[in-house]
Amino acid sequence: MELKLENLKKPSDKKWKLIADYLLYGLLLPLNTFFIAMAATGIFDIKLCFWGTAGTNLLIGIFKGLTKFTAEPEI
Repeated sequence: MELKLENLKKPSDKKWKLIADYLLYGLLLPLNTFFIAMAATGIFDIKLCFWGTAGTNLLIGIFKGLTKFTAEPEI
């Protein structure tokens, strides 16, 4: 994966885009729901749930943003 500013206007690398989309659209909501449910039931400390939710949102958001700087490999 090559991250370049020039790649921003090019089509994204399909492999990395698919991984980022899966994380963002398929995994983020279940992870947030898990942390909220654990906080509501008292299984985890509220601070742990807050940082777990914030951390997963931040990491997945950064990864999705980084994939915008990838480009489809030239043949």
